[in-house]
Amino acid sequence: MSETYELAVIGAGPAGMEAAITASQAGVKTVVIDSYPQAGGQYYKALPAAFTAVSKTRTEEEGESLAQRLAGLPATRIYNALAWGIFEEEKGDGWLVALDGPDAPKEVHADMLILANGAYETPVAFPGWTLPGVITCGAALILVKTWRVAPGKRALVTGTGPLLLSAAAHLIEAGVEVIGVCETTRLLPRGILYGPTMLGQWHRLQEGAKYLSVMRRGKTPYKTGWSIVAARGKDHVEEAMIAKVDNNGTPIPGTEQTVKVDTVVSGYGLIPNTDLARMIGCKLDYNSQKGGWVPVRDKTLQTSLPGVYVAGDGAGIGGAENSRLEGRIAGVSAALRTGKLSTQQAEEINRKMKPELAQQRRFGRLLGDLFSPKPGLTSLARDETVICRCEELTKKEILAAIAEGGESVIWVKRMTRAGMGLCQGRSCGRLVAQLIAQQTGQDPGQVPPDTQRPPERPIRLEILEERAER
Repeated sequence: MSETYELAVIGAGPAGMEAAITASQAGVKTVVIDSYPQAGGQYYKALPAAFTAVSKTRTEEEGESLAQRLAGLPATRIYNALAWGIFEEEKGDGWLVALDGPDAPKEVHADMLILANGAYETPVAFPGWTLPGVITCGAALILVKTWRVAPGKRALVTGTGPLLLSAAAHLIEAGVEVIGVCETTRLLPRGILYGPTMLGQWHRLQEGAKYLSVMRRGKTPYKTGWSIVAARGKDHVEEAMIAKVDNNGTPIPGTEQTVKVDTVVSGYGLIPNTDLARMIGCKLDYNSQKGGWVPVRDKTLQTSLPGVYVAGDGAGIGGAENSRLEGRIAGVSAALRTGKLSTQQAEEINRKMKPELAQQRRFGRLLGDLFSPKPGLTSLARDETVICRCEELTKKEILAAIAEGGESVIWVKRMTRAGMGLCQGRSCGRLVAQLIAQQTGQDPGQVPPDTQRPPERPIRLEILEERAER
């Protein structure tokens, strides 16, 4: 069973919804695909159907409004379906997207693609990071915001970036005692340079002020230039060691402190999800301020492959507002390519977005400059620290493979199985690349990511069997 469209949008978060809305409104036959049961992505993550919110935040209202607009258009929506593989049609006239979902077709055919896959959290390995009770900021926010479950009673929040404030405030409101927030970046004096940029982000300033107010009420200290050094416990985290760090992110000896906790919330920003872009051969470039390896795009957001566009955080971390704008641009580009919009119409739509887009991209540069994880944080891991959680490989084992000639992620993978587990390298790939760069004297941009082949995530064997029989 297959279906044919002019455009397939993969991902129904801020960028994907805007792209599908824009293209569909212009008359492009569009399908939007997402692995979640509802539109929204991680940022606009909708409440489970069984839950009812007494009141809604601005973010929740925005997400609901976008989802309703999308639902009111003729675009086909396929949710709860994994796009596990993308294959170029034999005649080179489009793409076949293979799906796995209870109510999804086996595949869809599309002339064009907009990849709006978003991002996932940046891993930083430290002793004890695999202990139960050590979770990411994203996991903590899903628990308290979506499932209304507190992850523990006494927590430390550590890492870098504005998401730490959000996580701390939501935990406090959920009844968790947050004993401190450790931000590795020293925000002053460098942060002063971005004052003009933040003046154009009034709602973000208000949101941040609200979080800080909650933290003040909870008597939660906000420590800049501090980081977790280790988490300890027998079967569950029981305590955490924190320390001051230098401007490179390396712990300063003699500044260590130990705090009693049952939860550690760790957040070090986001990595663009380039899985599908790499799978189909989009050219990538390394940009540390955008989160690492990102697809090369032109001003229409088209990649090195004609008719393939990437929008949102999957092309570089910039925030939800930037993602929405890029989604519209990609939707306009698809409509222009099909002739549903004229060049003049497309230019006029993009011209109106240009000032806001410039503002949001300035904010993205702020995020990258101030909050990119510092290289010294790699020193937190000890020889016995697990790097690849799925295959239970330690730093010592990874270093041994590098010493034996493993000077690329794919070679370390072949030698050790690092990245061959359930997460497919999303947790360890970046860590392995950092260790390779350190040990071989290369810049991070000289160590490319692993190759990506279908399936994009683990799927049932019978699905691959069906595909092989065609």
